Amino acid sequence: MRSTRSIIRPRYNGYWPTRSCGVLRNRMRSPPTPGRPGKPAGSKIDNATSQLNHARPATRSTPASGRSILDVSGLRSRTMVIRKANRSGISPLPRAGPGPGPLGRRVHRLRQHGVPDIFVLPSLGYLLVFACYPLYQLLVMSFSDVSSADILSAWPSAGLRNFRATIGVPDFSEALAHTVVLVAVALVVNLACGTVAALSMRVDSWATRVALSFMVFVWALPGVVVGNLWRFLLTQDGPVNALLVRLHIVAAPVPWLVNSHLALLALSLVNAWMVLPFSTLVMRAALLDVPQDQSEAAALDGAGAVGQFWYVIMPHLRPTLSVLAILLVVNGFRSFDLIYVMTSGGPGTATSTLPFLAYRQAVQGFQFGVGAATAVFSLALVLVFAAMYAVTGRQRATP
Repeated sequence: MRSTRSIIRPRYNGYWPTRSCGVLRNRMRSPPTPGRPGKPAGSKIDNATSQLNHARPATRSTPASGRSILDVSGLRSRTMVIRKANRSGISPLPRAGPGPGPLGRRVHRLRQHGVPDIFVLPSLGYLLVFACYPLYQLLVMSFSDVSSADILSAWPSAGLRNFRATIGVPDFSEALAHTVVLVAVALVVNLACGTVAALSMRVDSWATRVALSFMVFVWALPGVVVGNLWRFLLTQDGPVNALLVRLHIVAAPVPWLVNSHLALLALSLVNAWMVLPFSTLVMRAALLDVPQDQSEAAALDGAGAVGQFWYVIMPHLRPTLSVLAILLVVNGFRSFDLIYVMTSGGPGTATSTLPFLAYRQAVQGFQFGVGAATAVFSLALVLVFAAMYAVTGRQRATP
């Protein structure tokens, strides 16, 4: 008669493993190969190991009777033989360690939820004080009748009168057209020249490092400094006109900042030049993520430089180009310091944009409600592109 040892023998597809107390030895009858009865499907040890690797004890308890209960999941067990504990020196299955106590659970919850929230609080407070509250005041002012006399007192309601007053004047449509031109020039110059510059700096060399250092320096310059610099360079007796006359490109000095059409063109080009380092750095970072083996495979297939760029590099750059275009549009709608220093919106209103028009109405004309309405309209356009940026970023993050 067999000795009563604690053996746990889950039947797996009709075959029984051996060894007592749940310690299963790598010895099992191999199932027959389909179509060839009586032949093993592989090595006995390999089959037993591969089958038992998926067996993990899900629950185990030790009743007061001294019996060990093992639930072997993943083996599709049909029966389980439970016998008395083994007394031959083989230890029973180990007990599971105690779970985390209340203090451990509280520390875990604090690490998962509390600490990130604490670090977000300073940024949230900054946004509430310096962004949300001024935005709320701007919205209230746009629907109120505010003048310099009652700026600190209660504001009477004006309804939509401020919006009708700002949209109905010719200066608004002219400022909107100038803003569109500024944004369009920045888009064309930055997307085209930024991509070309990034392609030329794809290889790491000393010239690339020098160019990147210069671009970071230009990008770090404030708009006030850039405006003063280019206002000096573009005067009629400035270095730009002197160089053009010496190279016989023009016969006489060009009135860059005096002619209304040339002033808008010069302002748009300077604005694009100021943002070009940012666009180049973004495009270069995107180019470095393009797998080099794909370009090499395309070259082996006979693709030229244009074919490699259009069919290999361009698909990787399209998400970055879309995000960069949205950021450039937002930057064009918020440009103010460069216009104020370089042209002051002139000559006349030739370079006045929506932000500069709001400044003129509120600060120079003391029509705070009308200026706030213009700023709210410009902000609404910016929010449209900001929403597009958020949607594009979510699509990129979604696998």
